[in-house]
Amino acid sequence: MKRIFLTGLLFLAAAVAFSQKSKKTSIEAKAFNIGAFYLNPSRAQFDKYINTISTTLGLANTIKPATNVGGSFAFSIRNNKNEFEVGGALAIGLRQKSSNAANTVTASLSTKTIDIHFGYCNYVGGPLFIGFDLGAVNNDGKLEQVGAPSNLFEATPGSSNPFKGYIFSVKPKAGLFFPFKSKGYSGFKLTAFYDLGISKYQFYTNDIFDIRLKNYTGETKSSYNAFGAQAAIVVGLD
Repeated sequence: MKRIFLTGLLFLAAAVAFSQKSKKTSIEAKAFNIGAFYLNPSRAQFDKYINTISTTLGLANTIKPATNVGGSFAFSIRNNKNEFEVGGALAIGLRQKSSNAANTVTASLSTKTIDIHFGYCNYVGGPLFIGFDLGAVNNDGKLEQVGAPSNLFEATPGSSNPFKGYIFSVKPKAGLFFPFKSKGYSGFKLTAFYDLGISKYQFYTNDIFDIRLKNYTGETKSSYNAFGAQAAIVVGLD
């Protein structure tokens, strides 16, 4: 469904762009980009671990956060049809809580995803651009439980690894840019993207949480992919 949506957006954007009369546009400027976005991440092995916790505790519902929203910031340079940027973003998986049928055990989970990237876009016609980002994504969060038997959870071993939770990613993207003034670099930008993790992150052995489920025998490294959509204000500096 995510890929179908992204493909549909691309076709819609192309129709809008190429239905307009072709105009030669020359923009050479720098800008700050400030945005808000929605993210729908998939962490296959990590999600299985969270489902195991829910099943073990007999929770009525999953504690995997259903809503992931965030903000982004980037500095960009545009030279006619080519655009380069460096930026970062923070997405919060809003805290999800559930209890067992007797309401004696409760658990909750919130997540935090930090993105740092370098990006390139090409304006292929009218307002339409396509491109990609290369960067790193850090997966973090907070797992809490109250009332579970003491033999189910244990404190996570300490780790001095500053890169735990990180994966490397490539992010194909496409969207539309609407300048506030003709041939200006200040405007409104809509972007759809699909974040493809090209490595896995360790979430259990040196866990990203303070506690972990004892004696978990499933996979302890997880993949990461995410569909997202962003709306941003571009503030031109020239």
